[in-house]
Amino acid sequence: MKYIYLLICLFISKNSFGQYAPSEFVTSATFASNFKKGDYIVFAAASPINASSSGFFEISISYTRGNIAAANTFLTATSHYNPNKWREASIINANDYTEFNKRNFTVDVNGGNNSFRIRAINTLGTSDELKVNIKIRSINLNANWQPLNDFGNDISTIDLQPTTDEWSLYVGNLYSSNTASIAIKAISNGNVGIGTPNPKHKLDVNGTIHSKEVKVDMDGWADYVFKENYALPTLKEVEQHIKEKGHLPNIPSEKEVIENGLSVGESQKLLLQKIEELTLYIIEQNKTLIIQNEKMAQQEKRIEELEKNKTN
Repeated sequence: MKYIYLLICLFISKNSFGQYAPSEFVTSATFASNFKKGDYIVFAAASPINASSSGFFEISISYTRGNIAAANTFLTATSHYNPNKWREASIINANDYTEFNKRNFTVDVNGGNNSFRIRAINTLGTSDELKVNIKIRSINLNANWQPLNDFGNDISTIDLQPTTDEWSLYVGNLYSSNTASIAIKAISNGNVGIGTPNPKHKLDVNGTIHSKEVKVDMDGWADYVFKENYALPTLKEVEQHIKEKGHLPNIPSEKEVIENGLSVGESQKLLLQKIEELTLYIIEQNKTLIIQNEKMAQQEKRIEELEKNKTN
């Protein structure tokens, strides 16, 4: 009875795995002697299944062209739900035996139809045609391999496109039990975080920035203070505002800065506004002092004349 049960299990196991394709698919792609940057060959398509974490692939390429010999390995993940868009696979191994220290090709993956293509990003070496040997390995189960041989040119994707909508870089000591720390996080809307996993702005930094210089683009500056139509508040108004609010007019309060942070460019403009207002106050006070000094000089002159007449 046990023997019959074992045979049944083996039969079921054989038929269960018999519906899947071999884990490896070997092919090649040949580029013409005059191939250009952006030229590509779609060489295969996979059929990942909705189970067993299917959709992870390792793609290895190798080729020789004159004095150039290279071998690269790429890693990518696809699914039935990714958009129909070509994305560059992540390179995990690069052996480029060339004085140029550059790669001729990269591998792109279309998540919409799970197809693979090899694309030229350089044209190094001799002018002979170039045959690229390719091997795809399905890390988990794959239902089918479909050989393809479609050609085209896509210069618009020469620059790196991420394999996922978001990208994270974690750092840590491999010999420590401590959890790795987030170093850089880039999310799908283009925001980048350094030391933070959830950037709310184009660049969020959780820590101190040390720089030799910071340049901030501004839409305006505080020179409007010196225009004739500027309503310069009186010192009495400024004093009253300070008594009521505890800070200068148009300057954020301590509570606002703690809650919302401080915009470097805007704060510099506001500080300059106050400096320019202070300059106007000083100019007015100087005018008043000049008038007072003139009056005092006139009074002293009259006093001297009166004393002189009295003596006579």
